[in-house]
Amino acid sequence: MVKRVLLVAMSVVGAGILLILLVKLTAPGTAEQRQVRLSDGRLFRVEAVTFGTNHVVGWGDGWLVPLRKILPSAAVQFLTPTRGQSRQTTDSPTLVVWVHARDASGKYVDCQGVRASFVDDQGDVYPVNSYDNGSFSKGFSREAYLFQVFPRRSAQLKLQLAPWRSEKTSTLLIANPCRRTAVAAWTPETLPAIRRVEQVEFRLESLAIQTNGGPQSAWEPLGLHWRPVFSLSAGGAAATNWTTPEWQAEDATGNRGQTLGLHEPMLKFIATTYPQPEAVNDEARRWRLPMVRLPTSPQGVQWNTNRVLRDASVTVIGLFPPGAYTFSQGQLTNPPSPVGGRGWNGWTGLSQQVAPGRWRKWATFGTTNYTVFLRWPVSNAGQRLAVGLRDRQGPVSWTQCNGSEGADGVFALAFDTPLEAAQDVGLEMVLLEPLRAEFVVRPAVGRLPSP
Repeated sequence: MVKRVLLVAMSVVGAGILLILLVKLTAPGTAEQRQVRLSDGRLFRVEAVTFGTNHVVGWGDGWLVPLRKILPSAAVQFLTPTRGQSRQTTDSPTLVVWVHARDASGKYVDCQGVRASFVDDQGDVYPVNSYDNGSFSKGFSREAYLFQVFPRRSAQLKLQLAPWRSEKTSTLLIANPCRRTAVAAWTPETLPAIRRVEQVEFRLESLAIQTNGGPQSAWEPLGLHWRPVFSLSAGGAAATNWTTPEWQAEDATGNRGQTLGLHEPMLKFIATTYPQPEAVNDEARRWRLPMVRLPTSPQGVQWNTNRVLRDASVTVIGLFPPGAYTFSQGQLTNPPSPVGGRGWNGWTGLSQQVAPGRWRKWATFGTTNYTVFLRWPVSNAGQRLAVGLRDRQGPVSWTQCNGSEGADGVFALAFDTPLEAAQDVGLEMVLLEPLRAEFVVRPAVGRLPSP
């Protein structure tokens, strides 16, 4: 039995060594040809370009997991792929450009601190929508540039890169993995345009040109984009019980965001408004929890109670004081390693491979004020939850979240107002349903300024 185990282990190690050697021999292939040197001296290489909702690049080391207990650390380090595996999952089809960098001596260096954008043949700039960075063995790091909006008609994409502290851009061409020549057939309307949705009237007054980026935003490329000007009314008066419209633009090739090209012949603008929490009178959308005394204990007040608000099943985990709170598989737990507490806000994540093909994930939320944690299996992405704290005199401090802001089904709603003073407060929750209106317009591209 022991001999069989050793034989299997030696076979796996041999296959691993063969794989690593193959990677080392073939790695400088096509990926090495797509490269450009930036003004700060770093040589950037495009390792891969992916499109879709599930993105994978690099080499996995899952096969090494069972061998870590029997191989010396030096052998494990040798067998660990330098260019480890990176994964990205996106809610909508996204183009991801994966890059890494070396210095003049050929040593891997950090590839962050760079502005990334595409520019089309008419000079329209499409800035990266988000970044993601991963670090691996032997100093290797990889950056993912995520584009939901890019020039989809082009056979080739012109990628511009510039260090944050430099105005000089470097350019290289990459093939477009999802060229889109067929476009939606829309009929434009004149402005101003009006839509009535239930009791609310949406009015698209005009389009303005918005400038993004510049000296005050070193991380964002300079570009011009259309911004719609909306107004809301109800019953002939300003709709004060509804929020200022949020908006997205869409072009006929499938781009959706706020940084579409100025020269698009037609654009669809989607406006969304939500009721103010105080204006929601439907008791099926409201939930009040008992009063509690502040300040709480360091462990907070844990309810773990559930209620269905219309079609949304919500579990309130509890109200917690400033600190850092770690969740795994939707449950409050201890972090796998120490984390900071006060002084930072937001989620951080950690994952560990526990077996070949199996990972365990932890998400930690740091907060500098009282925070409500809840579980919410989102079935309607348009819905939002507003959570308020009320005192005995009645005033409420509100905070909100939408279905995309959680971490593995757990949502954190931090209050802006300090709540350290001794007082009795109650938790109040309201489900917010959106109203939407769509407008298709033909922008006045003939009167555009130069970027």
